[in-house]
Amino acid sequence: MPQNHAPFSQYIDVQCSQCSERIGFNVAICPQCHAGQGLEALAGIDPNVHIKNQTLTIWFGLLFGVFGLHQFYLGHYVKGSMYLVFCWTLVPMIVGWVDAARTLSMSSFKFNQRYSRHVALIN
Repeated sequence: MPQNHAPFSQYIDVQCSQCSERIGFNVAICPQCHAGQGLEALAGIDPNVHIKNQTLTIWFGLLFGVFGLHQFYLGHYVKGSMYLVFCWTLVPMIVGWVDAARTLSMSSFKFNQRYSRHVALIN
């Protein structure tokens, strides 16, 4: 009697971590709610959240604060533009150092809570 077995993972259905829809084991994105599946979902990490690096923000504020690079990195484009417009006065450099010191004194939890943003999926 010939046995023609498909891979075992083909027969396993799991539930989506967001909408509880039955999906295949190897599916990376739920077809119903478009939530990411896999290690990120199992770890409780939302793949749609863009996490900013606190150390990189501090270095940007110290070295390139005069141009407002740290503000652009954090997604504050209007503030970054103001730094860039007034960079010839060197006032943004001092304000960039103050921003870097403020970011350095901030806990990583508070930093991520304030500056990490949720990006919506576009269908």
